Amino acid sequence: MAIPRVPRRGERVRVEGHQGKLVVVRVDRVNNIANVELWDDPSVVLRDVPFAAIHLIHETVGEAA
Repeated sequence: MAIPRVPRRGERVRVEGHQGKLVVVRVDRVNNIANVELWDDPSVVLRDVPFAAIHLIHETVGEAA
């Protein structure tokens, strides 16, 4: 079994079972959980999300025309 990646504050992520882009706002390395908020609406916060359910969004920037 792989060890879950530790998210970092400010990273854009997705969370299993939830739609939309989220941003990591708090990391608890002792309990392997994090709080994340919806990128478009910071009033929506998911608390105590296990690291295993958090996945980094790998975004690429397209080239300008």
